[in-house]
Amino acid sequence: MLVEQLREQAGFSPIECSIADYFLEVGDALHDQSARSIAARLHTAPSTVSRLCKRLGYEGYTDFRDAYLDELRYLSSAFISIDANQPFRKSDDARTIAAKIGTLYRETVDDTLQLTETEALGRAVELVANARTVFVHSAGPQSYLAEDFVDKMARIGRRIVVAYKGDTSYFLASGVRPDEVFIELSYSGETGNALRVAKRVKEVGGKLIAITSYGRNTLSELADVTLRVSTREKLVEKLGCYSMSISTMLLLDVLYSCVLARDYDRNVVRRVKITRSYEQFRDSNNPILHDRRE
Repeated sequence: MLVEQLREQAGFSPIECSIADYFLEVGDALHDQSARSIAARLHTAPSTVSRLCKRLGYEGYTDFRDAYLDELRYLSSAFISIDANQPFRKSDDARTIAAKIGTLYRETVDDTLQLTETEALGRAVELVANARTVFVHSAGPQSYLAEDFVDKMARIGRRIVVAYKGDTSYFLASGVRPDEVFIELSYSGETGNALRVAKRVKEVGGKLIAITSYGRNTLSELADVTLRVSTREKLVEKLGCYSMSISTMLLLDVLYSCVLARDYDRNVVRRVKITRSYEQFRDSNNPILHDRRE
């Protein structure tokens, strides 16, 4: 997010650090300020302010300012009760911790749904529903969530492939077909491994769905459609990936549910049939159950 980039100031010159500090200090008050007025306050040139904005991926100061103010409005909304980065204190007992994590989960769900645009969700569902194969790749800890997505989708006859390793994901991306889709899970949207895979998908003409943080990032710029996760956790200063994991799981479950609903009756029958068939197969090959029957 922009706030984190302004705080980290990676690769910034001393004057760019001063400008970034000023942006963070004034916050919403930036709405009434021009690049010229900021430059005058900091004893620099307006072109220097614009240059920093371009370094951050924007066309200029006005483009940056609008995106920054949108981000500040998002960060000031919801999540009134719980800090997603440190949702409990070391002095809290087990019952209190459980209550706070429960509140965090509820607020994460509400936040994710607020960020989910109807048009983007519809486009993502359309891509997944019509895909011959869906590949899911994550460069982070959310890859295990994709396994549950695979299980659900397989029970309604959908082929999902989860790629964990960067090299394997790149090879799969290199062979993706026009009727196949890649889902890339990346909180920051700037992870090198995720971007290599995403760029390769686009190079060969594949479709790309990004599940990533709020705001502009490289992954969302590459994607055909982007679904936003709750973006309250800092990359380093957090106790765990609570919010990110719940948000990702929610979006994957919504995708599955919407695909199932497109042919509800047929998919429900298929799911029950496949599940019963698997249970019969499992029980017949379980030596303990087999011995009990005898």
